[in-house]
Amino acid sequence: MLPYAPGARVVIRDEEWLVRRVDPSTDGGHLISCDGVSELVRGRSPQFLSKLEDEILVLDPAKTELVSDTSSHFNTTLLYLEAQLRRSTPNDGQIHLGHRAVMDLVPYQLDPALQALKQPRQRIQAISNRQRPVT
Repeated sequence: MLPYAPGARVVIRDEEWLVRRVDPSTDGGHLISCDGVSELVRGRSPQFLSKLEDEILVLDPAKTELVSDTSSHFNTTLLYLEAQLRRSTPNDGQIHLGHRAVMDLVPYQLDPALQALKQPRQRIQAISNRQRPVT
């Protein structure tokens, strides 16, 4: 039986990781695919060979200590939850958080998109800085 499994939190090289996948490797150990959890490695997805690591510490979820959010109106928790929602990719056809983009929304900004969506054949093209003509 494996000491680590997908979903487990482990400490490898003094950083905390979430195990995503464990595969057998040709050296008799395991290839562990992880996602970074601790601040220094968040957003990274490395793979570790268990035979090459000095120690892989599996964190026991029963020993997790919950702490209360002491921020005003639970702002820290709300910010964390919002960040997690933004990191997940929606898998339906709806627009998510589009109206809450980092801009001051003015109604005329939506007019071209609404007009294009009303056409029988929608053709919307985003223009990046590289595609814009130099004037």
